[in-house]
Amino acid sequence: MTPARSTLAESLKELYQFSVVDYCMFGLMLLFSAACGIYFGFFKRSTGDTTPESSSSGSDDDESGNRRRSSTGAPGGGGTSRKKKVISSFGSSTMDEYLLGSRKLKAFPVAMSLVAGYISGVTILGTPAEIYNFGTQYWLIVIPILLMGVAVCTIYLPVFCSLKLNSSYEYLELRFNTYVRSIASVMFVLDELFFLPMIIYVPALAFNQVTGFNLYVIGAIVCVVCIFYTLLGGIKAVVFTDAWQVVVMFISVVAVVIIGTIAIGGPDVIWDRSVEGGRIDFFNMNPSLYERQTFWAVLIGGFFYWTSFNSVNQTMVQRYMSLPNLKKAKLSIAMFTVGMGVFVSVCCYAGLLLYGKYYQCDPATVGLVTTDDQLFPHYVMEAVGKLKGIPGLFIAGVFGAALSSLSVVLNSTSAVLLEDILKGLFRVNPSPFVANLFVRGSVIVLGLAAMGCLFIIERLGGILSVATSLSAIAAGTTCGIFTLGMLVPWSNTQGALVGGVSGALLSGWVSLGSQFAGAAGEIVPHKLPVSVDGCIEDLLTNVTIVNPVYPDETGVFPLYRLSYHWITPIGVLTVLIVGTIVSFLTGPRDLRYIDPELISPVIHRFLPQESFGNYGTASRSTAGSVVANFCEEMQPQCSRVVHTVEHNGQQWNRIGLQTYSTSEVFLVHLNSVSMLQSS
Repeated sequence: MTPARSTLAESLKELYQFSVVDYCMFGLMLLFSAACGIYFGFFKRSTGDTTPESSSSGSDDDESGNRRRSSTGAPGGGGTSRKKKVISSFGSSTMDEYLLGSRKLKAFPVAMSLVAGYISGVTILGTPAEIYNFGTQYWLIVIPILLMGVAVCTIYLPVFCSLKLNSSYEYLELRFNTYVRSIASVMFVLDELFFLPMIIYVPALAFNQVTGFNLYVIGAIVCVVCIFYTLLGGIKAVVFTDAWQVVVMFISVVAVVIIGTIAIGGPDVIWDRSVEGGRIDFFNMNPSLYERQTFWAVLIGGFFYWTSFNSVNQTMVQRYMSLPNLKKAKLSIAMFTVGMGVFVSVCCYAGLLLYGKYYQCDPATVGLVTTDDQLFPHYVMEAVGKLKGIPGLFIAGVFGAALSSLSVVLNSTSAVLLEDILKGLFRVNPSPFVANLFVRGSVIVLGLAAMGCLFIIERLGGILSVATSLSAIAAGTTCGIFTLGMLVPWSNTQGALVGGVSGALLSGWVSLGSQFAGAAGEIVPHKLPVSVDGCIEDLLTNVTIVNPVYPDETGVFPLYRLSYHWITPIGVLTVLIVGTIVSFLTGPRDLRYIDPELISPVIHRFLPQESFGNYGTASRSTAGSVVANFCEEMQPQCSRVVHTVEHNGQQWNRIGLQTYSTSEVFLVHLNSVSMLQSS
């Protein structure tokens, strides 16, 4: 850049700076976030509750008072659990309250938390840039979002609600074994460690664009505030902070979009300019897997990606489990699905607004922005920067998105470290006090680790594709293993292990290979053309505008050229195909002895009748709660059938379950005792 152009660009940036009102808006967002942690950590926590001593009994109480045994503890049916008075002066009084809110949260706040946790700054800044550079094909992602909600509610959610686990990965030990659980949980932790600095980088980038503050200083501020309220308030602080943060996010983006649309002359002007610039394309039917955005890539790849993340990922399942029952969880997911569809649509429209503004003067070409992800913040300062408080509201929304995502990751990852790594992998059963220290210490360490990894993201461009590629490795593989367990009842442990390793290696190979090829300049995204015909003369001084020259990609390994949308389907389908084949080769599981509680209810009709006599044996529940959970959470058409079995020379009467056609359904008495030892 020449000195003249540099001086002009710097002058423009100095013109659009934060005012006192903007700083106040931003400061209030941080202050309210910290206040939520103090409120739920000290004033709204449960005190004086009686809880079981988990270190000795290994059992939990569900919402209905039924005892269930954890996957690593002792049976819950023997003897009386000792109780003790919990007195805490620091944060939530129990781990159940800290991690799950005692399973008593409300559907609407949890739905808003799901929206806020998923809408990080990646969505707010990356989606408009994606539409600006590649057109509206990505907008069809709202269809996979709606289909994802249906899939989660019908296939995965009933299983988790019936088992009432603290960690989603506990399911894998019940269904397969501890090695499968450990692999999936370790992959989750590594995935979140990679994603943590991404969460911080995005708002820091936006703040740097409008203030000039150092990225690392901004990143430190985000981490400290988030660690503070997550450390004190646990899942309650996370959920209720997310609930009001998502309101700030939505208002900030909508306010910018409305003001910008009015200033530019209305939606008709934006649409006409977008059509003229080739941005409107909803039905690119090109069957090529190499093109970044096509109808098939968005619908198929988008469905796999969204379902993989929202069905079994601990960051989502933990909040599903904070609700009291399946009905509330489904209601929350329904609101989450609609909310996500609306918010993503607003962000996509913002991309068209950007093009309507810059259709004759691309800021990146003339050097006003250095990365695509600075485009939206630059527009905010240029178009609405004169309105005091609007830039501050926008940046507060972006930071709110980052804080909500970061707090969810910190809380859920600390839960996985406790339940799956410490207890599941290393078989350590800490006392409540030690568990408390371990979880809160994990929150601090993870937050500091995110700050340390921040420099990695600066060397990667294109937030949306990078974030998707990194997450797709773990999301696709773990979802494949869960799907194998829930939808393929004859799959066994060997199939899950081999399938999981195969899916991780193949999706990782494709994802990392494409990243390295892109970094080497062998693959360059083919952006839609831009113009600088309308730029002022000073910005064009000594600038030669040439059409972009893209490298010949025919010599690049074909898998590296795939659109990022296909990485998740590759991982999921590899696990399912390899896992199923290996299960048959090594001896499929006998369906007569499988526990139907571990299988999705959509498959129950295909299970043999005698298998329902084993219902609840994997989680070692008492049979009374088994029947209740099965009929309420799984919603089968069932009746009780008494089976007499012999074990260790003793006879037992077990009340099993038998399926009937719709005309044969009758009421089940749920309060009867289902396991009676005969004398």
